Amino acid sequence: MKILTNSFRKYVYHILGLIFLTEIPALLLITQNLKLWLGYSLGSILSSLNFYFQAKGAESRVGLSPKGAKLSVFRNFYIRYLVLVVFVVVFVKFLEVNVFSLLTGLLIAPATVLIDGIITGKNNQDSE
Repeated sequence: MKILTNSFRKYVYHILGLIFLTEIPALLLITQNLKLWLGYSLGSILSSLNFYFQAKGAESRVGLSPKGAKLSVFRNFYIRYLVLVVFVVVFVKFLEVNVFSLLTGLLIAPATVLIDGIITGKNNQDSE
């Protein structure tokens, strides 16, 4: 059921674009430490995919009954994080990426949403 407006989709793509903009300065890490760059890049890609599927899941739950929505949220949450954990274990074990840069990359989507919300709120206060 596609009830949500285009502004929701625009916001999701706006956040994804900001996340991928963080990859530009991260490219400087390639020459310094490949494992550091690889950890951050893979983490931010996983974070972006997690954010995207979270938004798609939220969009698909609009209009469901409370019981159906609760079951769908439960299933979506655990599937997304199970896949995330599997990829993190594979990246750390087999690719031997830097764990701290991987975690930093995984936190980039929530940080981007938070920073964008602060900036948007500040701009709205200034215009009033």
